[in-house]
This record gives sequence, C-alpha cells and structure tokens, in this order.
Amino acid sequence: MVAKPRSPELLQKTWAAYIEHGEVTAKAARALDMPVETVRCILLECRKKGFHLSDGAMNAVNSAGLSGVEARGGWIHNYDDAGRKTGATRWNAPEAEVEDYLDKIRTAFDGIRAAEPVVAPDSVMGDLITVYPLFDVHLGMLAWGAETGAQDYDTKIAVGDMRYAFAKIHALTPQSRSAIVLLGGDFFHADNDDAVTKKSKHHLDVDGRQFKVLETGIQLIAETIDTLLNKHEDITIRVLRGNHDEDSHKVMTFALFERYRNEPRVVVEKDPRDLFMKQWGRCLISAHHGDKAKAERLTLYLSDVCPYWSATRHRFMFTGHIHHDSAKDVGPLRWESLRAFCPPDSYASGMSYATRRALQSITFHKNDGLVQRNADPIERPA
Repeated sequence: MVAKPRSPELLQKTWAAYIEHGEVTAKAARALDMPVETVRCILLECRKKGFHLSDGAMNAVNSAGLSGVEARGGWIHNYDDAGRKTGATRWNAPEAEVEDYLDKIRTAFDGIRAAEPVVAPDSVMGDLITVYPLFDVHLGMLAWGAETGAQDYDTKIAVGDMRYAFAKIHALTPQSRSAIVLLGGDFFHADNDDAVTKKSKHHLDVDGRQFKVLETGIQLIAETIDTLLNKHEDITIRVLRGNHDEDSHKVMTFALFERYRNEPRVVVEKDPRDLFMKQWGRCLISAHHGDKAKAERLTLYLSDVCPYWSATRHRFMFTGHIHHDSAKDVGPLRWESLRAFCPPDSYASGMSYATRRALQSITFHKNDGLVQRNADPIERPA
C-alpha cells in the first residue's frame, strides 16, 4: 500500500515547530503532541523538499528541477531591473544526513530526565572528603572463567558486582562532608561496536552492543550517585579518558551533567584534560588513567600545572591501567596505581597479568591527609 502523502500544511507546521524549538525534535514533538519518530519522518520529508534551504537557494533548486537533498550547491545569478547581470552568489546546501545525525544526538540528551534534588543529610564530618575511585571497570567486557582461571564477567555480572561491592564499601565509609566519584578511565571496555582499541587496534571480547552497554553504565553510575547523595553534603563527579573508552567516556560525562543539572549538590566536571586535580585543605588529590606517562613524569607535570601545589603538603596521584596495586613516594607526592574493578579477560590472563580485584573508598582529612581506606576484594558469595 502506498502511504498517503502528507499535506503541505502539515509539513510547514512541523518545520515551523522544529525551528521554533531550537531544532530539537523531541521538543517540537511535545509541542505538536506527536510521537518523536513521526516528527522525525516528517522533518526528513521537509528536507527532501528543501525546507532547510534559504529562499534564494530554493528558487535556484526549483528552476533546476532538483529536490532539496539532490542539491549540493551552485551559483545564483543576480540581475537588475533592466536584465543586466550584476553578479553571482555561490551557495552550498547543508548536509541533510549530518543534520539528521546531530539532531538524533540532541534528541537523546534532551530526553534525559533531570534528577530531582535530594535533601542533604542532617549531619556530616566537615573536615573529611571521600574519594570513590572506579578504575578499569571495563563494562561490556566478556570473560570466561574456564579460560582465564578467574571469575566470569559480562555486563550483567559487572552490574551485580558493582552493587554488591559498593553496598559493602558504603556501609564502612564515614559520613564525610564531600565526596568525589572518580571514573579513572576504561569504565567502558569498548569505544564502539567495532570492538577494537582506538590506537593499537587490539581486538576485544565484548558482551552486547555498545548502545546497551552505554545505557547500562550511565544508569549504574546514576544509581550510585543517588545513593551517595544521602550520605554526603556535596559530590564532585569526574570521568577520565582511558585507552579503551577514548570517546565513549564523553558520553558518560555529558549524560551525568544533564541528569544532575538541577541538583545543586552535584558538580559534574566537563574538563577535556586527562588530568584531575582537587584541593582539600592541605591535601592535593589528583588522578590520571596512567597509560601515557609513568609516575615520575606525571609528578613533574602535576607540579608544573597545579595551581595549589605549594599550598598543599599531602599530595596524592591515583592511576589505573596496569590493573594491579603499585605504590611509591615520588619526591613530595604519593603515587598509587589501583587494582582494576574487573577480572582479567582472555588477553590479560594469557599474558599472566594479575587476577586480584578491588573497589575502595579513600577518606582524607583537611589537615592530616589520608586517614581511612576501605576496600572490598569483590569475592562473590558462594
């Protein structure tokens, strides 16, 4: 059956609503009281008819007998009243496919429901801040215990492990005034559905499509933050780049920023640097994924760029990437590489890398530095 053509009035009305609401399909759909997919189909038809073109470009397209998507550009010749040519203007049509892709991104973020503000806890320890470092979660990784000699791992198991370990850590952690949720890189195992690392093109064992993994990860971290809002007065969230999630970590950043845009007690840092820095009294808390520089070079770099290096005494740098505990004093800074949250996959076990896991919280006092550490080895109950 041939679909009934849409009326010019409907096309014009839909396009006008789209422009009025900042070229965001979801907002236009709500204003028109129509399904988003229906509006998107109508807008695609509008583009085919050239609604996205200027009046001058439309006249040129119509005279050439082209559609709005066939036209890619051309010359508009200008004449005076006597018919004499006065000049010409070169025009280029917007790429409809690019516009449609960007619109889908805008629609996705527009649809994120803002979290309702949560009442702050009645009592907190004002001199304390707690860091919740989540390094190398590798959500979306697939590992078979019979092959690796360690625990099985997939997206569903990872979610269960996070809830199980975090509940134990949460119960042991003091009610500090502030908290830092630090996603230290490689939260996602793969950057896209190609399932290879961006730089080395190392093939990855993955569980599920990237769309599903992204959605699951965002929901999992949001659930964790919502719980912490009942324990801490304010929360800083930072998502660092890893070598496995060089682009997808940005999705997490912007999704969390949109979710907590109405929550004054949550700050989601949108900083493009690979380096995290935070001053807490006489403490410097910093982090990097750890894949591009060793401890000594990171320390030298931090001392050069940190605006409160000289104002602090207790200086800490946390990294991941190598998936096992390692720590040392590098001059006036304490460097620690933390255990991975995930178990080893086929590649890691084949290289005889460590199988120990951990999730922890680290609490600092404004004057005394690191005063408490709680760790869970993520040993699942039998």
